[in-house]
Amino acid sequence: MKKTLLALIACLAFAIPVSAQQKAETPNRMLIHNAAGYSGHVIDRVDSLTFAHVAGDVKAEIEILEATCDSLKLSVTRTESCKGFKINVVPATIAGQITNDQQIIAHLNSIESPTYYEDFTEGILSGIQLNADSKYVVYTVGIDLYGIEDGVCKAEFSTPAPEIIGNPEVTVEILERTLKTFKIAVSPNEHVDKYYCVAGEKGTMQQQYEQFGPMFGFTNFSQMIKMWGTERSGIDEVEWTDMAPNTLHEIFIVCSDENGNLAPYQVFEVSTLELGGPGKASVAITLGEYKLTDWGSGEEPEMKPSQFIKFTPNDQTSCYRMGVYKASIYDTVDKETLWSELRSDPPMPTAYWFFYEEMETDFQIDPAVEAVAIAAAKNINGEWGDVTELRFTTPAEAGEADKAGYVSSATIIPRLKALERKNKIGGGTVPHFRKIGLTLQH
Repeated sequence: MKKTLLALIACLAFAIPVSAQQKAETPNRMLIHNAAGYSGHVIDRVDSLTFAHVAGDVKAEIEILEATCDSLKLSVTRTESCKGFKINVVPATIAGQITNDQQIIAHLNSIESPTYYEDFTEGILSGIQLNADSKYVVYTVGIDLYGIEDGVCKAEFSTPAPEIIGNPEVTVEILERTLKTFKIAVSPNEHVDKYYCVAGEKGTMQQQYEQFGPMFGFTNFSQMIKMWGTERSGIDEVEWTDMAPNTLHEIFIVCSDENGNLAPYQVFEVSTLELGGPGKASVAITLGEYKLTDWGSGEEPEMKPSQFIKFTPNDQTSCYRMGVYKASIYDTVDKETLWSELRSDPPMPTAYWFFYEEMETDFQIDPAVEAVAIAAAKNINGEWGDVTELRFTTPAEAGEADKAGYVSSATIIPRLKALERKNKIGGGTVPHFRKIGLTLQH
């Protein structure tokens, strides 16, 4: 049988490119690949390799009959070829990032999903603790007579909202708006115990929820507001700083009742003041000093040569972008593609994507290096202007460069100070779907 197995593997090896065969040793491992990865076997320990046929689908169909935060009433019906099934509950934020059946099977195995070998007409899935007013998905994975995990079925459901005491809500008054800040006054009614405030550019909070929900364990939008917001009680003023000028923002506020249950969240819109004009936006680029500066992050200084560059937007600019490249790299890339990337909006709010005011900063560039600085701006109507391009060569030396002992840099590194925000991530804990021993019974 060993000879037969090795002969089969040798036949399969013809599918490998000739160049790969020439470099490879005689195979002693058998790898079976699928969309989730691969499983491996030592060939000497494989007694035989056979193929079988299973007729029809191998699935366990699910129907949700009733949902609470600690149990589910459901029916599970197996197909004729389905001998058993695995089952588990997954938050919808996580389920949304699982793209194929192999990944679902791998995920259910990673969270120790129980296996059953019978149908359930009104089964009770207990041993779970779900968050109120949240979306979840129940998955089953069918198992055939060989013990192979096959078909995936799912059923989506939502847990009931908590019983709220009274009608906790707030009223909001906009007190002040500037180019990069806004301040509001919040007045809660008598049913509010605490409230949580968070703000973001209009339309971006849902995107952040979908991206960060699985990481932070969010199962509903209000949890994100609570964790990312600032906790407050009573009449108060809330201010946000370092916001984007000329931008419509949404302020999300969620209130809790005297039992700590979260009421439906409220949304208020506010715009920062306008910046720029309808004319042609542009950015002037001016070279500054070239000298040694400290690039170290610890107690000991790390002196490196720096080229200071100033970027000055004109009065029609609402925002601008810039970049500095070695000419040896800049001259080899497609300029139109690079300029198109420069004149683009971020896929999601990103620090240092846009700049709004005149800025001078230094870039770590070695002596005697030809470089290119570029910048482009858009006006108040969102229309991009032309790209400003400044080509320059750094001096042959920078102060005591020969004595500095710096390590030559392959890329150009800008120095940007970290943003300081008053509205930091506030109170609250990260809720999560806890893995508890699941049991399904009639």
